[in-house]
Amino acid sequence: MRTLKLQISLQATEPVQLPVYKGGLLRSAFGVAFRKVCCPFIDRRCTECLLRYNCVWSYVFDTPRPQTAGILPKAETVPHPFVIEPPEIESPVLKKGELLNFQLILFGRAVDLLSYFIYAFEQLAEQGMGRPRKLFRLIGIYQYNQLIYDSQKSALVNQPLPTLISLSSTSETVQKVRITFLTTTRLIHNGKLCRRPGFNVIIRSLLRRLWLLSYFHDQPIEIDHRFLINAAQRVQLKEAVFAGTDWEHFSRRQNRIVEYTGITGWAVYTGELGQFLPILRAGEILHIGKNTTFGMGKYKLEVQ
Repeated sequence: MRTLKLQISLQATEPVQLPVYKGGLLRSAFGVAFRKVCCPFIDRRCTECLLRYNCVWSYVFDTPRPQTAGILPKAETVPHPFVIEPPEIESPVLKKGELLNFQLILFGRAVDLLSYFIYAFEQLAEQGMGRPRKLFRLIGIYQYNQLIYDSQKSALVNQPLPTLISLSSTSETVQKVRITFLTTTRLIHNGKLCRRPGFNVIIRSLLRRLWLLSYFHDQPIEIDHRFLINAAQRVQLKEAVFAGTDWEHFSRRQNRIVEYTGITGWAVYTGELGQFLPILRAGEILHIGKNTTFGMGKYKLEVQ
């Protein structure tokens, strides 16, 4: 499956007040800007629109289940083909001239829609963010510190290079890994929030996300789910430190504040782990759990 990770650089044109965790603000503001760029009927609900299955906005933000899909027959929507990773800096105030840098990750066919995303970020800067709303300026879009989009020229100056996620087996012999959950992570197991996830919960969640993203947005990745889940049950949770986290976000679509509960912290897992490394490394890009478009479920893998 193709992925493309880019850095978006915005500059504050005046001092602005921002939330500590900026994932909700960025995703919400970007959604409004993206719809202005793509949607010809802004006041119409996607479910009532004849263009629903042929619309860039609907594909990216509503992501309806394709009518020809052979899986998830009861689902109305499927996982979105993007993630916004907010900046790690938690300062609630951005001074005039300071930069707000964050990451955009695209999956599969969304990579081919990059131009729409670029125009949306320009629109986002012009419409502003924060309380009260302040204007920004799009400085540029980068990949590996190389300028991809020059805002002054309004042009792509270098071609971005997608990477491929592959689950090819590895010969590495690994007996211990440490996973650090960097942003609020919501793992649901047996219908409940998992506050101390065992390794099998991690692998189940990653396998499902990999399979669904590849199926709906690229070419389905072949995965032996049963074998890997059975093997994951033999991996032990050796030690861990988890903390509950609460986060709230104002949903424009629902016109109310939505509250999220999850965990952050770290865990050390031991066992025969070599066969899981491709999956765990893919998860560092894809994120894990619920509400990933807000930047939730970001983790770092360390092989020990």
